Amino acid sequence: MAKNLSHLHSPSAIDEFYTAIHARMAQQEGPNVTRPTVREFVETLGQFSIAPAGQALDAGCGGTAAVAIACAKHGFSRVQAIDINKDNLQRAKSLLDPLGSAINLSCGSVLSLPFSNCTFDFAACVGVAHHTPDPERVISELARVVRPGGQLYFSVYCFAESWFEGVVRTLRYLGTHVPFGFMHRVSSKSQVMNNFILDHMYVPTLWVFRATEIRALLTRHRFSPRAEWASSMDPFARHGWIGRQISGDGLMRVWLCERR
Repeated sequence: MAKNLSHLHSPSAIDEFYTAIHARMAQQEGPNVTRPTVREFVETLGQFSIAPAGQALDAGCGGTAAVAIACAKHGFSRVQAIDINKDNLQRAKSLLDPLGSAINLSCGSVLSLPFSNCTFDFAACVGVAHHTPDPERVISELARVVRPGGQLYFSVYCFAESWFEGVVRTLRYLGTHVPFGFMHRVSSKSQVMNNFILDHMYVPTLWVFRATEIRALLTRHRFSPRAEWASSMDPFARHGWIGRQISGDGLMRVWLCERR
């Protein structure tokens, strides 16, 4: 079953967490430093010959809008990028040149996308749905705004019932006793600490799944998976049975789908 590992936080505390984490991502990334999940997204666009036709959506663009930028570089002439955190959007806006004319940033929730039905030919929701109160609602909204025949790139945590779930539960327990601000300061030079350890340790809302659950949700909401795989960011996935014990169906698992 899907596991809800969320902690209760005030809205201001949630904004503070995401602003700090994404600010450091923007500082640490550059022309020669790209997150593994973004590199994988770019490789998938080429590997599956995703045609840059029509309009693309980056649902949950964060403070770097890296997926939206990748879509613009791939050739999409119109890219919508949405995020709920205003500070992140301001930071993302400063990173868009010279591609800013192709990308429109807007503030809103992936739980209630401010777009008309069947707007997009391609949508990407990369590591976002598991950080919302209702992941199925995210999939439902994506199905609403992607046109029939359009495509979706979707990734979520799929390490439920694995050893890594136990590690994350331990980290989150420690996070209730050690202030986020302290840990964020002492780990200022580590990309792994910021993007991985602190993210799992302190992120307010956190769901983890098995692949069968996500597959069923996608199918229920009119998406036909073309391909799925454990993300390349998971170093254990290639190690067969022992890898499945460690990270389940993937520290992150990716689906490429077509909207029916």
